[in-house]
Amino acid sequence: MSLRRRYRSYTLWTSACDNQSDYWAAMLAVIMDQRNGALLALLLVGFVPTLSIVFTIKINDNELISQVFFIVCKLWILVFPTYWYLRIEGNHLSWSSSTSEGLIFGAITGIVMSAIIVVMWILFGDTIDTESMITEMESTGLTNYKIYILGMMYWIFLNSLLEEYVFRWFITVKGIEIFGSEVKGIALSASMFTLHHSIALHLFGFIWWQTVVASVGLLSAAAIWSWLYVRFKSIWVCWLSHAICDVAVFGIGYMIIF
Repeated sequence: MSLRRRYRSYTLWTSACDNQSDYWAAMLAVIMDQRNGALLALLLVGFVPTLSIVFTIKINDNELISQVFFIVCKLWILVFPTYWYLRIEGNHLSWSSSTSEGLIFGAITGIVMSAIIVVMWILFGDTIDTESMITEMESTGLTNYKIYILGMMYWIFLNSLLEEYVFRWFITVKGIEIFGSEVKGIALSASMFTLHHSIALHLFGFIWWQTVVASVGLLSAAAIWSWLYVRFKSIWVCWLSHAICDVAVFGIGYMIIF
């Protein structure tokens, strides 16, 4: 949409603003065209998970500070896309309802990918330096049994949903707006999702070829989840597939640590 058309579409909104924050939100939307706006939104969200990983694992060794920073980053990637979608773009709240067909696709892809994860662990698990991995995880608190169980529940049921909300919905859609292509939008979202997971694996002690193999799997899974979102327009479909995979991942993690 051109700047002039965006100005016309937001004229009534700016005139109806009740307070200054509403006015500036409307003016910001007028100033930016769709592509530049999408790029800015993506940059303000897409690399926050990577920053969180690097800070909590590599930079900081204080467990409390790591957990606080982790929570702040999670809140940011939840609140910012919501604010951008509702206030900057002026859209309405949607619950992203799913269909039975979509949920079936989500369940099947999740089960198949979980089976692949288990097979890869059986084949290559002995090559992983689990002692170094456990040492690196100590600053996160996940080597504590109770924290691990709570963390596992969080990652399976909440974090996976948040990642689908951010990567499969927000970043995939913004990628499509930037490139004008669903394939390129999916590729961008999958790459950004893979980035922070690959860095985490490297920092947890994976050697280069293990990181490469895992990254290929992560990239493939992320692309499948983004494709599911593009096809069914529901993050619940992607979340179901993702949550099933996380069950396999945290089951293996439990065996490694305990």
